[in-house]
Amino acid sequence: MTGRNGFRDGVYWIGCKAAPSGVQVDEYPVWLCSPLSVEAWTRNGGGSGWGRLLVWKDGKDQRHQWVMPCSLLASEGSEIRRELLDQGLIVSEKPTAHSALIRYLRDADMNVVARSVTVTGWHGNAFVLPQETYGDSKAEPIIFQTNATDALPLERGGTMQGWREHVAAPCAGNSRLVLALSCGFAGPCLGLTDSEGGGLHLRGGSSLGKTTAVLVAASIFGPPGFMRSWRQTDNALEGTASLHSDLLLPLDEIGQLDPSKAGAVAYMLANGQGKGRAARDGTSRAIAKFQLMFLSSGEVSLGDLITESGGTQRAGQDVRVIDIAADAGAGFGMFERLPTGVSAGEFADEIRAASRTHYGHALPAFLQGLTASTDATRTRLKADRDSLTDEMVGRSESQVRRVAQRLALIGAAGELATSYGLTGWPAGEAMQAAKTCFEQWREARGTEGNSEPDVLLSQVRKFMETHGDSRFEPLDRNRDPMKVINRAGFSRLPGDGAREYLVLPEAFKEIIKGHNAAWATGVLIKAGWLKPGAQGKTAQKVWIPDFGRQARVYVVDGDKVHSGD
Repeated sequence: MTGRNGFRDGVYWIGCKAAPSGVQVDEYPVWLCSPLSVEAWTRNGGGSGWGRLLVWKDGKDQRHQWVMPCSLLASEGSEIRRELLDQGLIVSEKPTAHSALIRYLRDADMNVVARSVTVTGWHGNAFVLPQETYGDSKAEPIIFQTNATDALPLERGGTMQGWREHVAAPCAGNSRLVLALSCGFAGPCLGLTDSEGGGLHLRGGSSLGKTTAVLVAASIFGPPGFMRSWRQTDNALEGTASLHSDLLLPLDEIGQLDPSKAGAVAYMLANGQGKGRAARDGTSRAIAKFQLMFLSSGEVSLGDLITESGGTQRAGQDVRVIDIAADAGAGFGMFERLPTGVSAGEFADEIRAASRTHYGHALPAFLQGLTASTDATRTRLKADRDSLTDEMVGRSESQVRRVAQRLALIGAAGELATSYGLTGWPAGEAMQAAKTCFEQWREARGTEGNSEPDVLLSQVRKFMETHGDSRFEPLDRNRDPMKVINRAGFSRLPGDGAREYLVLPEAFKEIIKGHNAAWATGVLIKAGWLKPGAQGKTAQKVWIPDFGRQARVYVVDGDKVHSGD
């Protein structure tokens, strides 16, 4: 575009040279790039990590900002030009212009100093995104800094009204869809309410609509590309998670995750902390920290994936990743209510198409509401969360309550979004969806208490069912002669005919692997599966013919184990 005096709009370099008379005169201006301003110094809270806030507009008049790390100025500038070009800035092709552009970025003088952060989400009462900061940061401007700005596709398409009418509103009456959308709104509520992160996993067969639910939730934030795949290494997932702090991380098809990494990845995402690593000089690198809500889908559960690789499912995993049946039980797959004359498949297609057209408007509108009155919003969310939790589980302090708290926060966030006019749902819709899904989760779980004892009992039963005949040598060889390889112990039939397993100490450690021995024996004794010895001993001394002496063994009631009583 041609500007004033026939010059193209943008940044120019004007050098000078010596005239024949010896007087310094200006050279003809050299165009470097389209309009680009350097608006502030930036540095982190510790006084390091200095950068410069660059602001420009692309060819579509869309504003861009990038906190350029000053460390990039140490090179010839190709990384800087690559980033600016990728985001729509027009840069001269002349090599002399390239070096002049770097000098401009290096030497620009600013009076404003802002604090840079490398994690999205809440920083005090301000909520920081890569391109914008919401809320109070008057004392010190807060800016997101990264080497690349396209890693989090918070883009917009269509309109807010179109999203509300064609994406959110039609979900009403369908608990899984409402829960998925509310889960998206719950991400920015985590830091505000000091709630723990975690995830929801929609599990069920193909064609139930699971991916539709994840796509709908992703449309709060951006285009379909905002939805990620589980098909990543654990290191890649850590990097992805660190870019979604206080946001939603939507992940499709858990079956693509490496089963051997499944348990560790679930803990990493829920606990919000990456792995410790060493720098090249041997010192410790900063550990990635974040908090997020993630929404997952797949045909198998996390527990199934873990056991598939021979791993042990931990009780805490079903708290960190809440497994919810995608089939709502109404005969329409994931849906409970369909528009008149529309099939489940057609309804899913309509919502997916709308999500690809209208997206990215709900997040900024929701954040504007959250930050308009942060303290009042925090109080409301906590009150609604705690009230719904008490309604669902009373004053219980078990793992069930932790699940109820997360679902209650999700319901409260959905109600808050409704009160802002974003969803088009009637009041109470999000809370009801949270209650419906919680009750179905609790029914499927089958216990009101902590699940660790059930996990242990299931683990012991699986071992005995798998190895009962192959690794336990009968003491009565005349009755049942067999060759035992990798022996775990012996079996016998006492006078009452109830089969017993005599487990050797090292094999017993294998059977209860992953659990504290004292706690595990207590659970097994309480369940009647382990027969204790005299004087409070957990093991007994039994004569073993092969050994020619008495041996210390754990006596397990086979009938109790196999019957599940």
